[in-house]
Amino acid sequence: MPSIDLRLDVDGCWADIGLKRQAGLLRISETAIGLALLCDGMTSGRASVSLRVDLPDGQCALAQTSLRALAAAVRAMEVRARLRCGPEPADQMVLED
Repeated sequence: MPSIDLRLDVDGCWADIGLKRQAGLLRISETAIGLALLCDGMTSGRASVSLRVDLPDGQCALAQTSLRALAAAVRAMEVRARLRCGPEPADQMVLED
């Protein structure tokens, strides 16, 4: 199961993005990011999460990680956001359908 490469600050976190853009290897997708829970997705029987991004050229990218790792990453980003960005207004915390 892939691990999460968590970056708590976007500034300079992916140095290769500029090169990928120049080479035509960067696709920006403004579509919804799909998340699906797999209750027994790991060999241990624990839950995993599948993430789906549909790309503008019709291709689809899938990634999967453990629910535990994703939850820990989200908690770390929430703490970082509160410390660095201030509290989120309540209406921005709602997931859109």
